[in-house]
Amino acid sequence: MNVVEVTEFGGPEVLVAAQAPAPVPEAGQVLIGVSAVDVMSIDAQLRAGWGKDWFPARPPFVPGTGVAGRVLAAGAGVDPAWEGRRVAALLPGGGGYAELAVAGVETVVVVPEGVPLWRAAALIQVGPAALRLVAAAGLEPGARVLVIGAGGALGLPIVQLARAGGARVTAAARGPAKRAAALEAGAAEAVGYEEVSGPFDVVFDGVGGEIGRAAFELLERGGRFFAYGVRSGSGAPVDPAEAARRGVRLVGMEQVQFAPDEFGRLAGLTMKELAAGRLTTPVGLALPLERAAESHAALEAREVVGKAVLLVTAEAVRHHRLGGPEVLELEEVPLPQPGAGQVRVRVRAGGVNAIDWKLRTGFPGATIDGPQGTGLDLAGTVDALGPGVTAWRPGDAVYGQGTGTLAAYAIAEADGLVAKPDDLTYEEAAALPVAVETATRTLRELGVERGHTLLIHAVAGGVGLAAAQLARAAGAEVVGTASERHHAFLRGLGVRPVVYGEGLEERLPHTVDRVLDASGRDVLDLSVKRTGDPAKVVTIADMTGANRLGVRFSTGRDTSPAARARALRAAAGAGVRIPVAEVFPLERAADAHRRSQDGHFLGKIVVSTEGSLPH
Repeated sequence: MNVVEVTEFGGPEVLVAAQAPAPVPEAGQVLIGVSAVDVMSIDAQLRAGWGKDWFPARPPFVPGTGVAGRVLAAGAGVDPAWEGRRVAALLPGGGGYAELAVAGVETVVVVPEGVPLWRAAALIQVGPAALRLVAAAGLEPGARVLVIGAGGALGLPIVQLARAGGARVTAAARGPAKRAAALEAGAAEAVGYEEVSGPFDVVFDGVGGEIGRAAFELLERGGRFFAYGVRSGSGAPVDPAEAARRGVRLVGMEQVQFAPDEFGRLAGLTMKELAAGRLTTPVGLALPLERAAESHAALEAREVVGKAVLLVTAEAVRHHRLGGPEVLELEEVPLPQPGAGQVRVRVRAGGVNAIDWKLRTGFPGATIDGPQGTGLDLAGTVDALGPGVTAWRPGDAVYGQGTGTLAAYAIAEADGLVAKPDDLTYEEAAALPVAVETATRTLRELGVERGHTLLIHAVAGGVGLAAAQLARAAGAEVVGTASERHHAFLRGLGVRPVVYGEGLEERLPHTVDRVLDASGRDVLDLSVKRTGDPAKVVTIADMTGANRLGVRFSTGRDTSPAARARALRAAAGAGVRIPVAEVFPLERAADAHRRSQDGHFLGKIVVSTEGSLPH
C-alpha cells in the first residue's frame, strides 16, 4: 500500500512517499480503507524531532493519528456489522498517512450519511477537544472569552461552541483570512495578537509561548486559563503560584487527552453536531497523500485557515449499469493518477451534455463492463502533473475536456486545457468546452462563410449558442429555431429566432445556405429541401435521419485535445459566452441529467463540486 513516512527527523522534505505491507486487524481492531487523513500541527512538530522524550516512535515511521474512510475488515471479537460502514477513527499510535489503517474499535465512530469523509477527518480530533474544553470552561451567557490561535484547526470550533453557549468571544489570530474565519464562526471581534486587550473571564490558549503568557495577564481574578497550545514551541510560561494568588484555574494538556471511552463518546457527539451543522471547521488545505510535505510546510508557515487534510479518495459520480438518471451514484473512488502528458484537475464545475445521458442510456451502441464515470466538460485548478507535463503548474485555473468530470477530481490531457479567463466563473467556463468544440467543428464541416445564411435548429442550446456566436463573428447571418421565451435573448446576439412547430417551413427564409441540426427533432427532410443539397446540412442529434438522407452526422471522436484547446482559445477571443441555465450540486447529478434530458432551457446545465471539495 502507499504510505508517507518520516525518514528522519527534520523539515517537511523528510516526508517521503513509500510502499508498506497492508496492515491486518488484530483482535478488537478494524481495517479502514482511508479516504482522508487529518493533518495536525503536532504531526509537524513530531516530524521535526520535538517531544522525543515522550514520543516513542523513531524514523522511519508513518505519522497521522486521525482518519476517515470505510471499514474493510473486522478483527477477532469485533461485530462484523462494522464492515462497510463509513467511519472516522483515532489512531493513538499513528499510521494514518496511508491508504489503509487499523484502529481499535473503541476509537472508531460512524460518520453520518451526507457528511463528506474529508469533513469527518477534519473534526475527528479537534471536535472532541473543542467540546471538552468548552464544557470544562462552564461558560455562562455574557462570559468574556479570548481564543488565542482562533483561526486554526481547534480555535475555530472553540469560537463556534463558545458563541453558541452565549459567550462574547474575542478571537486573536494571525492575518486577515484567519480573523475573517473567526468572525464567520461567531466571534464578536477578531484582532491580531498585539491588539488584544482585556479583561477576560476565560482564555483558550492554542499558541503558547509569550503570546499565551500575555493572554494570561488579561484574565480577571477567578478566571480560567486553558493552556493546550504549543505551536510556539512550548506552552505558556505561567507560574502556578501566581495563578493561585489571583484565583485563576489553570488547565493544561490533560484536558485534550482522552481515555478511549471518553473519546468515543465525544467523537460520536462531534459527528452528530457536524451532521446537524452546529459544529464544523473550514478545511483550508486539501492535498493528495503524496504531497504531505507541502501540508506540513503550509502549517509551519501559519498559512492554513482551519484544517489541513490529505486525500486518498474523492467523490465521483458513476454508474454501474445502463439506464435512467437513477443509475447515477455518488461514490468515493481513489484519486485518479495522471499518466504521461496528462494532469489531474481539482474540478470546480462540470457541464452536462446530451452525449452524457445518451451514453448513460446505452445510445449510440454504448456498453458498460464496470463502474463508469460521466461528464466531459470541466473547469477547475491543476492538482497534479503527469510525466512530461511542463506547461502547467499546480494551482493553475483551467478549463477544457476530461474524462468522468462530474467528480471532485478528473484527468485531462494537458494540451487540451486552456487557462481560464479571469472574467469567467468556473460554472461559466464549464459550460463552454464541448459546445465550443462541437460548434467549431460543425461550422468548419459546413464551410460557413461571410454572407451565408446559417439555419441552426435548437439555437438556444449550448452548441447552438456557441455556433451562432461564432458564425456571426465570421460574418454569417444566423436564423435559429427556439422556444419563443428565448427569442429576446437570441435577438440580442444578432440571431433571427423562429418558433418550432407546425408551419415552420413557412416561417423560414427562402434562402438557406447551410443548416446545423442540434435539436434531435424531425427537421432533416425540411433542411435538405431548403438547402437543396444534403452536403450542406450537418446534424449532431439525428443519426438515423442522417443515414437515410445522406447528411453528415458529426462527432468529435477524432478531434485532438490540441484542436479542442485551439477552439476554446478562438472562442474566448471572439467573446463567446453560454448562459448557465441551472447549477446543481454534485450529489444531485442525477437531477442535472434529468434537467438536461428534459430540455427547454437556455444554455447549459452545470454541476458544481464546491460542496464536495474542501474549501
